Amino acid sequence: MNLMLIIFFVGVLILISGTFFSEFKKIFITEPFLSIVIAILLGPEILGVIELDITSSLPVLKKTSEFTIAMALMATALRIPKSFFRRNFQTQTFLVIGGMLLMWLSGSFLLYLVFNLSIAECLLLGAIITPTDPVVASTIVTGKLAEKYLPSSIRNSLSFEAGVNDGLAFPLVFAGIFLVQADSFPIGKWIVEVLLFKTILCAVIAYITGYGAGLLMHKANIKGYMNKKSFLPFSLALSFVLLEGLNLLNMNGIIAVFIGGLAFSRVISENEDVQEERVQEAMERIFTIPAYFLLGLVLPWQEYVALGWKAIGIVVLVILFRRIPGFFALGPFMPKFKKRKKDLLFMGWFGPIGVAAIYYALHTKEQLAMESAWVIPSLIVVASTIIHGISSVPFQKWYHSLKNDH
Repeated sequence: MNLMLIIFFVGVLILISGTFFSEFKKIFITEPFLSIVIAILLGPEILGVIELDITSSLPVLKKTSEFTIAMALMATALRIPKSFFRRNFQTQTFLVIGGMLLMWLSGSFLLYLVFNLSIAECLLLGAIITPTDPVVASTIVTGKLAEKYLPSSIRNSLSFEAGVNDGLAFPLVFAGIFLVQADSFPIGKWIVEVLLFKTILCAVIAYITGYGAGLLMHKANIKGYMNKKSFLPFSLALSFVLLEGLNLLNMNGIIAVFIGGLAFSRVISENEDVQEERVQEAMERIFTIPAYFLLGLVLPWQEYVALGWKAIGIVVLVILFRRIPGFFALGPFMPKFKKRKKDLLFMGWFGPIGVAAIYYALHTKEQLAMESAWVIPSLIVVASTIIHGISSVPFQKWYHSLKNDH
C-alpha cells in the first residue's frame, strides 16, 4: 500500500471538504461521494496514481470502517433528543425491528432472483446490506438544509434507526454465516452466544459504562476538574473504550458504541452535550473521508464487469424495493407516520447502505473465504453512496414543497 500518497490525498480531501463544505451541500455532493469518486480516478483502474495490493489493503479498510462506524454512532447518539425513544416507543420499535427484518428478507429475495446463489448465501448477503449507514444518513439529516426542509420527526427517526440497526445487524449476519457453514442451523448456539451474550448482554454492559462515563464527566465538570479542552476528547475516548473494550470480550462492539452513547448523553448537561456533539461530528467527518477513499481504491472492477447486466439489475432492485415497500407495510403500525405517505416514501428512499455493510462484508469474507460476500455488497454500497448522496437535497426540497402545498 502506498501509504504516503494515500495520507496526502486524504489530507487534501479533508482540506477541500472543510473549506467548501456548505457549497458542496448546495450542489448535492457529499463527503462519501467525493471521496469515492476521487479515489476511483486516482486508483489503479484509471489514472494509476496510487497502486496498492488489494489483498493486504482489505484488513486496513475493515478496521477503518469499524472506527468510522464508531465515530458516526457516537455522534448520532449525542444528536438524538434524550427522551426521543421513550416518547416514540411503538413507532421506533416497528421502524427498527420490523424495518430490519423486512429489509433483510426483501434484500435476500432480490439477491435470489438475480444471482445463482443458494438461499443460505442470499440470506447472508441480505443481512450484510440490511443496516442503514449512519455516515451517509448523517449527511442527509444534519446541516442547515436538512433543518430547513425536514421536520425533526423524520431527522430523529432516521438517525435513531441508522444508529441502532448497525449493531442489530450483527445477529442477522451471524445467522447467515451459520446457515452457510452448517447443514442445520445451530439455533441454540445462535440464541445463547450471538443474541444473548454478544448482543443483549453487550448492550447492557455498554449502557452501564456509558452512563458511568457521563456521570464521571458531569461531576468532574461541576467540581472544576475539567476545562473545555477536556470535553473535546472525552466522547472520542469513550467511543474507542466501548468499541474495543467490548470487542476484547468477543462481544458486539458496534452496538456497544451506540447504546453507550445514548446512556452517556442522558447524563451530561445541555452545554456539555453541545460540546461533545460538535467534536464527535468533527471526528466523524475526519474518519469518513479515509474510509470511503480506501473503499474507492480497492473496488473489484473486474468482478463487477463479470457480473454483466446483473450488476445493474441488483443495484436498481435493491435501491427501489429493499426498503420502500416494507415501510409502507409498516405505516399502519407506526403512530408517528400513520397515514403520512410522503413521510414513509421519504424514509423508505433514504436507507443508504455504507460502511456498516463494508465492515460486515469483509468480516464475512474472512470467516468464509466467500468472494461474493465482498463483491456484491461493495457494488451496492458504491451505488447507494452515489445515488442517495446526490438525491438528498433534491428530495429534501421535494418533501418540503409537498408539505407547503398542504
